[in-house]
Amino acid sequence: MDFINEKLILAYGLTCVEEERLNNLLSKQNILPCKVIEKDMGNITIKKILSNKEENEGKEENEGKENKTELPSEKLLLFNGYNDKQLYDLIDSIRQIKSTETILAAVTPTSINWTISYLMQHLIAEREAYRKRE
Repeated sequence: MDFINEKLILAYGLTCVEEERLNNLLSKQNILPCKVIEKDMGNITIKKILSNKEENEGKEENEGKENKTELPSEKLLLFNGYNDKQLYDLIDSIRQIKSTETILAAVTPTSINWTISYLMQHLIAEREAYRKRE
């Protein structure tokens, strides 16, 4: 399976109600339910999450490490495998149900090899830089 092109949304930090709303919206559009990123998955790469390897490999990577990378209290929706038009249409429909603070991003050929923790640090830094310019 070519997981880089698989259409999937990774979600982090959503409440149960937000996750249910998102999945209901996705279901109406015949899109797979979102895949939830847990708080302790910071050391796992996006590629491994997309290829469903995080269950075993993530644990092996963290064995013996005293400092597991816990993710910050943010909300993230990470889109994989959507072309520009699909992505814009999907984001337009999601805007109605997401909080204004939710970070939206697409998986890129570069970011797919990043850990979730590194990606979130990068996206938070971008958001803060953007806010300072306003």
